[in-house]
Amino acid sequence: MNFLSKITSGIKRSVSRFGKDTSGSLLAEAMFIVPVMAMGMSGFYAFWDAYQTQNRVQKGAYAISDMLSREMVPASPAFLNGLEATLEYLIGTDARTRITSIRRNSGGPVGATGLTVLWSHSPGATMPPLTNATLNQVISEVPMMAVGSNVVVYEVVVPYAPVTDILTLTTINEVVVMRPRFLPTLCLTGVTC
Repeated sequence: MNFLSKITSGIKRSVSRFGKDTSGSLLAEAMFIVPVMAMGMSGFYAFWDAYQTQNRVQKGAYAISDMLSREMVPASPAFLNGLEATLEYLIGTDARTRITSIRRNSGGPVGATGLTVLWSHSPGATMPPLTNATLNQVISEVPMMAVGSNVVVYEVVVPYAPVTDILTLTTINEVVVMRPRFLPTLCLTGVTC
């Protein structure tokens, strides 16, 4: 046998033996699957964390808006500032809020035509007050309203930093619109309603 055929037959035996050998396959498979599983788990955790934060913000916003809807006296700026502090306690993070009272004076039951902003307050002036000109920012959230009815819009903006770069979410926004329960309208101290 010549030298070249010995090398060729040796390579064939080595390849055949390698193809039949199953020892160490777990390590080779794990080397490929562990990074994929780690990326999948971090992705699931990122989405779960965003959902949990959004759920916490939503529950806090609805709790505070329910408190506002039950008010029986005009709200004061100090009271509204305290509501923001209460919300921050409930959700466990800083938040920016804006409370706006809106009345429908004329027009149809939907749309911005005929709506008037009675007052708008943001504790610490962290958000600009909502005006008749900027009402379109929340008009999609305002339900059908009869002429003469009033609603209070409670907006919450919470900064959010995702745990991974999978999500590009930077803020969580929640808008709650409710009717006052015991008064025709919720007034702000010092503002004529």
